[in-house]
Amino acid sequence: MDFRDRLREEIEFKGLLGKEIAAKVGISYSTFLSYIDSRGVLPNVETAVKIANVLGVTAEYLVNGTLEEKNSSSPEEILLANFRKLSKLNRLNLIKISEVLQ
Repeated sequence: MDFRDRLREEIEFKGLLGKEIAAKVGISYSTFLSYIDSRGVLPNVETAVKIANVLGVTAEYLVNGTLEEKNSSSPEEILLANFRKLSKLNRLNLIKISEVLQ
């Protein structure tokens, strides 16, 4: 999985539109599309950080899939970090399980 794949996955997971993200980051929609389409252009570091912030992840995660380890992670942060590591299918299955547990 590369930057483009992780970016697409996070966009889908958050339920956002590319136009929304582009507007929040301050870039054109066509520039944003170049990051997620077959061109697979990589943004500059500043833009990558802004995109990551909008998506609630780190730029490091988008680039290489590595999640920051925090010494004082709350149970919610640990759960979210582990959730992000799951495949799309496993994410959906876990959501279904959590709905049953409520």
